[in-house]
Amino acid sequence: MLVTEGTLPDEVTDLSAGYRRVPAGRIINAVTWMEARAPVPGLAQPLAMTRITEPDCASYRAIFLEIGAPWLWDRAAEMSDPEIAAQFADPRHHLYYGHDEDGGHVGMVEFRVADDDEIEITYFGLFPSLTGQGFGKRLMAGALDQAWRLAPGRVWLHTSSFDHHSVIGFYRACGFEPYAAGFEITDDPRIKGTLPREAAPQIPLIETEWVPGAR
Repeated sequence: MLVTEGTLPDEVTDLSAGYRRVPAGRIINAVTWMEARAPVPGLAQPLAMTRITEPDCASYRAIFLEIGAPWLWDRAAEMSDPEIAAQFADPRHHLYYGHDEDGGHVGMVEFRVADDDEIEITYFGLFPSLTGQGFGKRLMAGALDQAWRLAPGRVWLHTSSFDHHSVIGFYRACGFEPYAAGFEITDDPRIKGTLPREAAPQIPLIETEWVPGAR
């Protein structure tokens, strides 16, 4: 499941209907912002969640990229060890690893507590080998248990069209409802070198500008 950092922009872009191209080397995804105002009773049996306040930086980076590279997460690859340590030393930033009944590491969740009594889930995902086994809803149940204990006014996140087509239905089943839509344009991390070129083959890598009649 892909969740990425990004607040709801203040500005509204009012483009006329029609297709648009972006420059080679950029990627674009459709975004849906979603929020939950109250817990969902009986969502799922929560996984055991371990909060990590002093992560081993190399291990954290490896976990982050194993889970996120298929969806083009590259933030951890851009952060230095001191930056990772400083982020999670801040009590507003929460990192949890989810574990199954045998103690096996299933996935990770990050969320951030804002000054305005809100919590943003910034990253949420399972190890790729464990998808489709019922762990997703249990990981979210564990994450939301931790979040609602802090008594926020709401918990929110935003999704990406890079993710699985069922993601909106998944988050709605977990108590989130859409409240805004938009898009994000970023540099392709496979071109800028923070992820391997073979990452996320389902997302086209376009690094040469198309010229009419050149092919």
